[in-house]
Amino acid sequence: MSEKERQKENQFYQPRMRPWWWLHNRNYFLFMIREISAVFVALFVLTYLVGIYRLTQGEDAYQLYLSALQTPWAKGLFVVILLFCLYHSLTWFQLTPIVMVVRIGQKVVHPMLVLVANYLAWIVLSLILFYLLVGM
Repeated sequence: MSEKERQKENQFYQPRMRPWWWLHNRNYFLFMIREISAVFVALFVLTYLVGIYRLTQGEDAYQLYLSALQTPWAKGLFVVILLFCLYHSLTWFQLTPIVMVVRIGQKVVHPMLVLVANYLAWIVLSLILFYLLVGM
């Protein structure tokens, strides 16, 4: 066996994939958008951490931070962040009954009940936070 044949035998098959392979299948596309949405969730958290840090630096630094958030670019970015965060949350709630099997004794709770319970908890907590922040 020649050296060239041995090298060929030791190589693994690596199919060539284009960078945008996931655009050709709806399920892959939705999965990739969900994965990308995590970046926007992290950006949302990072923005608030910067706000807390600026708050510790004093009122002037915090007011400068708040004025930076009032620019049209920042407002547009927050709309995009909101849409991605909502998509991320909704898709996670849809996955919950699949990844979390609830058992009571020997019986398994129906997945639809787990899904409804998650949505109800989300709505109740959102209303409580809305009441605490806005005060009706």
